[in-house]
Amino acid sequence: MAKKFRYGYFWLILRCPEHVVRNFPPSAFVVYCRALSYNIMYRHLDCIALRTVRYSDRNSILTAYTRQAGRLSFMVPAGTGRAAARLRALLMPMGRFECVADIRPGRDIYPIRDVRAVLLPPVSDPLRSTIALFIADLLSVLLKEPIPDPLLFDFIDDSLRKLGKDSGRLRGNGLLNFHICFLTRLSRFLGVEPDWPTYLPGSVFDMSDGIFRQSPPLHRNYLPPGEAEIAMLLGRMNFRNLELFRFSRFERNTILDRLLLYYQTHYPSLGDPPSLPILRMMAD
Repeated sequence: MAKKFRYGYFWLILRCPEHVVRNFPPSAFVVYCRALSYNIMYRHLDCIALRTVRYSDRNSILTAYTRQAGRLSFMVPAGTGRAAARLRALLMPMGRFECVADIRPGRDIYPIRDVRAVLLPPVSDPLRSTIALFIADLLSVLLKEPIPDPLLFDFIDDSLRKLGKDSGRLRGNGLLNFHICFLTRLSRFLGVEPDWPTYLPGSVFDMSDGIFRQSPPLHRNYLPPGEAEIAMLLGRMNFRNLELFRFSRFERNTILDRLLLYYQTHYPSLGDPPSLPILRMMAD
């Protein structure tokens, strides 16, 4: 005990008030240090589920984006019991939940407990659930760093709440444009937003530099004037007016392909999301 007291909690001594170190007996001080280390290791997290991958017969690995720490991976049970099934329902892709995680240095995967659902994904509507799955596939590749970004988290959280509401703006044409609007707005938070003010009639859009040019660049990764004009119009789209943008099925698919190509230009690890064919089918 003395050795553990002297060395195991030495780093905690520096955090203790002087009167604690002076007045506590060794046994009581060890209890105090254990309580303090418990509070340091366990953190309350606001999370958005992105992807769950089976790890073993008993456990799965959940990838989530958190407000407090960015992207994290959690170990969750994968059994067939009632508790495991309930937890899987709460942790579906793009589900919003709160939990307490055991965050310790040297770990890449953290155990969690006290999981509480905040916002379930829109599973009752096939198109909305497919859009949510598509967004989860994208974010699981684009969001790689364990670095907190509260503004980005709030944007994703607010987008999920809008997707779950059966409002007038998100019916029919507005709902069909939701993923296009999300991808366009997301570029601002990822630092790859196109330079919209550089557009002039007849410009081409340089996808590598994210700017509009009066003449084509030397490379081939650019949009011709007709598609560049549509790209400029997307810069005016937001969740308050997305139902006003009317595209044909062909135009919507072409716009989505160009948006994915733009992100793939800046994020080479991004391929075609697995849910993309399902989204195309559901959005007909």
